[in-house]
Amino acid sequence: MITEKSRLMFPQFGQGILNSYTQIFFAKNKWMALLLIGVSFVDLNAGLSGLLAVLIANTAAYLIGLNREHIINGFYGFNPLLVGLGYGISFQPGVSFYIILIFITLLTLFSSILLAGLLNKYGLPYLSLPFLIGFWIIMLTSRSIGQLELSEGGIYFLNELYLLGGFTLLDLHDWFDQLLWPEVFKLYFRSLGALFFQPYLFIGIIIALGLLIWSRLALMLSFLGFACAYLFYLVVGASLNELSYSYIGFNFILTSIAIGGFFVIPSVYSFLWVIISIPLLAFLQITASSLLAPLQLSVLSLPFNFVVISFLFVFRFRERYFDKPALVYFQQFQPEKNLYSTLINNRRLAHLERIPMKLPFWGFWKVTQAFDGKHTHKDAWRFAWDFEFADENGKTYKNEGLLPTDYYCFGKPVLAPASGYVMEIIGEVDDNAIGDMNLRQNWGNSIVINHGEGLFSQLSHLQKGSLLVHKGQYVEQGTQLANCGNSGRSPYPHLHFQFQTSSEIGAHTLSYPFAAYLSKNEELHFHSSDQPKLNDLVCNQLVDDSLNRALHFIPGQTLKFEVSDHELINWEVKTDIFNQSYLACDQTKSKAWFGRKDDLFYFTRFEGNKKSLLYDFYLGAYQLVTGNNPGLTIQEQFSLSEFPSVALRILQDVIAPFYRFLTIHFKATQLKAKQSIGNTPILFNTQISFIAFNKTLSERSYQIAFEAGEMKRFEIKKENQQLILNRV
Repeated sequence: MITEKSRLMFPQFGQGILNSYTQIFFAKNKWMALLLIGVSFVDLNAGLSGLLAVLIANTAAYLIGLNREHIINGFYGFNPLLVGLGYGISFQPGVSFYIILIFITLLTLFSSILLAGLLNKYGLPYLSLPFLIGFWIIMLTSRSIGQLELSEGGIYFLNELYLLGGFTLLDLHDWFDQLLWPEVFKLYFRSLGALFFQPYLFIGIIIALGLLIWSRLALMLSFLGFACAYLFYLVVGASLNELSYSYIGFNFILTSIAIGGFFVIPSVYSFLWVIISIPLLAFLQITASSLLAPLQLSVLSLPFNFVVISFLFVFRFRERYFDKPALVYFQQFQPEKNLYSTLINNRRLAHLERIPMKLPFWGFWKVTQAFDGKHTHKDAWRFAWDFEFADENGKTYKNEGLLPTDYYCFGKPVLAPASGYVMEIIGEVDDNAIGDMNLRQNWGNSIVINHGEGLFSQLSHLQKGSLLVHKGQYVEQGTQLANCGNSGRSPYPHLHFQFQTSSEIGAHTLSYPFAAYLSKNEELHFHSSDQPKLNDLVCNQLVDDSLNRALHFIPGQTLKFEVSDHELINWEVKTDIFNQSYLACDQTKSKAWFGRKDDLFYFTRFEGNKKSLLYDFYLGAYQLVTGNNPGLTIQEQFSLSEFPSVALRILQDVIAPFYRFLTIHFKATQLKAKQSIGNTPILFNTQISFIAFNKTLSERSYQIAFEAGEMKRFEIKKENQQLILNRV
């Protein structure tokens, strides 16, 4: 019986074993892992030594005190697994065999840690290099170890199949083997089997099924890479024996998955790079085979390691074209999820990796000129805004507008959009009469702030004598810098604002978003990592203390609810090893990761049972602002991996890099709550729409009530079902 102490010392030990098998394909999938474990035991000795190697490596990693998340993900287990499989298929079991297995496993584990230290600082993976080191060492040293005997297991493959499944399994194997398939398919499946040192058609088909379960894109990429290699060998006249000898064509399979969809976001460009990699792999494979032949060593996965690491290293040195192809920075362990989450979060959460910028004023101001403006904001200065204060009718001045003081924005405070140092300042240019312009001192009174990381902001046409800061001064976000004026090339009072990459006044502009703001046209909308458009009325989001407290979940906190049918559920706030916070439901083993900014609460991903109530909360509270803005509308989209129709999602997975026909739309509206005695609740209605080919297939709706600094109630309406969760 597993004790509590064991659970604490070796958390999720079984999960680490399963993931060690699937990490060979960069995957995390329970069903795929079970298939691969079954495949490995077709050769009993190979399967046993592979499993023992994983157990030894993961146990040692826990006892040494290595990163638990890496152990659970299988990062420290998959290379020892490969060494164990190759060792078990090559040599006869015995006492010496198992003693050597222990130490070669530890050597492979240490190699993994060493290579991680060398390569991770460049953001590069060590892939299966530790396996190559471990397996080549054992093959070379075995020639001097008399107690190791070569195995004859491969000769008795049919006997082993019979022991596993009798004549039924033998007949199935023969049926597949005798099919008149094109040679490229037979070589492809046998190359898949060779990854587990069993280059048999039947084994390869089972592994392909595992790939299909895990990722349709990965299966498609694996065959694309292999088929291109087969075609290349035919076209250039290279010997196809290279592909069939030891079936090392798996190098093309793994490389295609790695740079087509795992380390790189799947796209037209990633597919093109897969095709480009094929000749390079072929040259390396042929050359390496020749060089290693005198040592009687197989090339194994050497070409795959060299090409993938080289490609990723080159991609990280780019100075432009970062999306052709784009690298994966938050690994989802599935090509489809990597693509879907990037499509959503590159826009939705882009400000998290940037310096968060706020609008440089209080209240609602109107965008009277935006990018590529009608009058100015041209060419190198195209990314700029002109802001003016407007009344409820959209008018920017009172009376006849003949005096600067007639304009509502004249004399209004101008604020620092983010913290930084004042780099340049001009403050003694006279304000113009209405209609006049100072073309000699074009920018008028201006301030340039250095926000760090090569990002500067410029605020211009400020009021003479109103500047409150000096050159070299450090200012906090929201600090008043000056007042809006009418100096420089300004026929009427307004604030000119731009981002730029240098400190000079009037430098070339830079397209950069504001972290979060509200816009008001016919409705009130929340914008995250966005840029105001012409005629928008915009202002900064103001945080409501009560709502902010309610959405400030602290690790160790437990949220307890009573469901409509009197069932009690608990959600605990936890953090993972990367200090990312999540809500955990122990009853359903589900997790929902979330993030917080001053003005925003948002979920990032979900793992676990999609029938759980936590999944509904993940959907319903996908993104909420922490301000009290009745009538506010928030609109976002979900990752397509959340689409409920499995058939449609599988079809979408296959063509997702080229065309997307599914959409999951999220809309949250803050209601105008009825007045009550005491605290007035803040209510959000949210609606999730599942759309295919622009047609809504199904919907779910939720209501969340916050009061007195807590989430009090969560209502669910879906599929003719209505549930209410009341906080207890």
